[in-house]
Amino acid sequence: MTAMEMIVSKSQTPPLGATEKMIIQLLQEDGRMATVEIARRLGISEPTVRKKLSQLLSDGTVSVRAFANPADLGYEVSSFIGIATEWALLSSVAKSLRRFPFVESVSVTTGTYHVMLKANFETLSHMNDFLLKTLPEIEGIKDTYSFIILQNVKNTVLPLLESELPGSSGKE
Repeated sequence: MTAMEMIVSKSQTPPLGATEKMIIQLLQEDGRMATVEIARRLGISEPTVRKKLSQLLSDGTVSVRAFANPADLGYEVSSFIGIATEWALLSSVAKSLRRFPFVESVSVTTGTYHVMLKANFETLSHMNDFLLKTLPEIEGIKDTYSFIILQNVKNTVLPLLESELPGSSGKE
């Protein structure tokens, strides 16, 4: 599957209904909220919430995770790394970068960098080894550009779009 096919195939998934979006919003506020409480707040039955949540989890729309500050976990350096690739190997490069446990995210992008990743390193030396020894061994990588994160100013979840809020003219 090419990078463009990956982008197109994801955009062809059916859109979420208002109920699913509200379930997600409530879980973003409190990831441990019970399905009974979600049902109460939305005015729907608990089995309906349970079924919809199960579907959201099984199709990968929602995942349950604990977020922690990388520094609190012992990571000294966090960075964004832009990667220029050979176009024909873009998908292969992106997939190969997923295997590193210290890589937080891998995204195929437009612009100068074909792939952007966010990674957390135990030390500056670990980052150096990744950039100068590990990445050059991955077929298809032409160049890398690294940006050390000095301070995270905002790190949050996305809210619902205004058009999707209750009482708007959004669709079910």
